[in-house]
Amino acid sequence: MEKNSPISLTFDYIRHGLTSVDNAEYLSINDDLVMISSFKLVGSKVFRVKQPYRAKEGRVLRILQGQGRISINLIEYAVTVHDFIIIPNHSLIELLEISPDFDFQAIMPTPDFLPAMQGYILSETYTRNGIHLSLTESEWTSIGSFFSLVWEMLHCSPYRREAIQHLILSLLYNLKYIYEQSCTTTPLRLSHQEELFRRFLLLVNKHSKSERTVRFYADKLFLTPHYLSTVIRAASGQTVMQWINQAIILEAKVLLKHSDLLVFQISDELNFPNPSFFSKFFKRMTGMTPAEYQKQV
Repeated sequence: MEKNSPISLTFDYIRHGLTSVDNAEYLSINDDLVMISSFKLVGSKVFRVKQPYRAKEGRVLRILQGQGRISINLIEYAVTVHDFIIIPNHSLIELLEISPDFDFQAIMPTPDFLPAMQGYILSETYTRNGIHLSLTESEWTSIGSFFSLVWEMLHCSPYRREAIQHLILSLLYNLKYIYEQSCTTTPLRLSHQEELFRRFLLLVNKHSKSERTVRFYADKLFLTPHYLSTVIRAASGQTVMQWINQAIILEAKVLLKHSDLLVFQISDELNFPNPSFFSKFFKRMTGMTPAEYQKQV
């Protein structure tokens, strides 16, 4: 790794982090994808609760048991058994809380192996904030068979690359059909306020490192600052600045835990006027200094 190169929860980071863990029979790793058949037995070696990660590649999670809360790009989802989570590329992910028995399976393909994770199958509408699906018993069984087949193919010799590609593509198509059907049959569609709130969060995730004024986001959404502030507070119970500050803190936590950047360099990366200002802001928001957070296990 190059000096001062930020680390995100990329395919390579996961692959190298898991190569030495115990219970290797619950994971499969090659140059095309990582597949974890049990987070409880394997993934907890890499993923930590209440520690945000930046995920470069997209991924599909199948919740096997237990309950949890996960934040994807600042949007919180409550998940339980029979749920699927589809996470878009370049997402900010945080496991907020999980029950002791929480377990899931995960498929994490590289962009070169499965460009459809970022392409036309998972269009912008489908992936922009992540997808949370609660499946029926029959849907759960049907979709689960794809995971079983992918896992089986990964252990066949010779390696059946194209078969695995098409199995995952078929899995994604099936999940897309289920998602679109749920949007058609479920009467609880996003209100205008909720849609604006989702669009606002997308902008915050993209621009909060450098843009921290209400006017900037209002201009991007073709709204007045007053109207944007009113809508965001009504939709979420928080102010525009609270959401911007939350995004900045998550970015700061990622850099503090997953890069070898020094505090003054992180201050520059996040466009603070000086390290002292950054440290005071971080302590006001979290109750600890950047250095104290960095030392936490």
